[in-house]
Amino acid sequence: MTLHGGWFLLALEEELTEDVTPLRLGDRRLIAVRDGDRVRVFDGVCPHRGAHLGYGGKLSGGCVICPFHGKRISLGDATRRLSVPELRTVQAGAALFARLSDAPRDDRGFEQAIKQIAADLLIVGAVIQPVAVPAEYVVENAFDAEHFRTVHLVPAVRGMHASMGEHDELLIEGEFRTKAPPWEEERRLDFASRFMARAFSPHLVVTELGDERQPYTIITGAVPDGRGCVGRVAIGVRPGQTGSLPALIHGARYAFEQDKVVWDHLDVDAPQRFDAADTPVVAFRHFCAGFGDGPEADS
Repeated sequence: MTLHGGWFLLALEEELTEDVTPLRLGDRRLIAVRDGDRVRVFDGVCPHRGAHLGYGGKLSGGCVICPFHGKRISLGDATRRLSVPELRTVQAGAALFARLSDAPRDDRGFEQAIKQIAADLLIVGAVIQPVAVPAEYVVENAFDAEHFRTVHLVPAVRGMHASMGEHDELLIEGEFRTKAPPWEEERRLDFASRFMARAFSPHLVVTELGDERQPYTIITGAVPDGRGCVGRVAIGVRPGQTGSLPALIHGARYAFEQDKVVWDHLDVDAPQRFDAADTPVVAFRHFCAGFGDGPEADS
């Protein structure tokens, strides 16, 4: 499986339960290692004989002790004979992001954007779900304007125009007309929710939704797992909006389950007959096709 060099929502905090946690990104075996308050990510295959360091490996003085032969495997020190390389990562609250390439073209402005989001918002995990479609279908949903009405019963969707952002990320902007959420009781009718999503890679999208004065943020990612993907969603709110978190988390889980019914029974090889309403979806597919050939292209 060829993986692009851009950003992935690799894990949520609740998945990082050990000092050394096994992770998977497509066919790539990884480990997350706790280093004080940080979480670092490394290749997970022992360079001695190929054991997965995440299953039984023990952290010891900046190394992982291999569970197969007890070798000390250095973390990120290329000068050592037995060492595993480190991936570039960013932590934002409960979300851990990683990318496979250090090439600036693969960042698309995400690292700066997520650090600003993390400085302004409390970010918590909401969804971890396996899905039976390729990972890009999960992110594509943000650009499928028509599905919001049919699947999620949004009464009216306006605008939803796609364009390229300053850093070659893909944007879509529009407006939902809905009933007000419970924390906006005084505005029950004709509530205008601004919708603005930015895809930073084929597998990662950051969406702002809600009142334009105080929107909340939905971070959606999907990681290939060899059978389909694992979808993850994190929610970001301002410190004064934490009372809305239970409803937002419930809403994210409910919406994901609605989409999962479609994804798990979708024939991805069926003919595609796009019409004018699918213009943002076509733009997203072009974005994916032009994203790059994976980290090998940078060597």
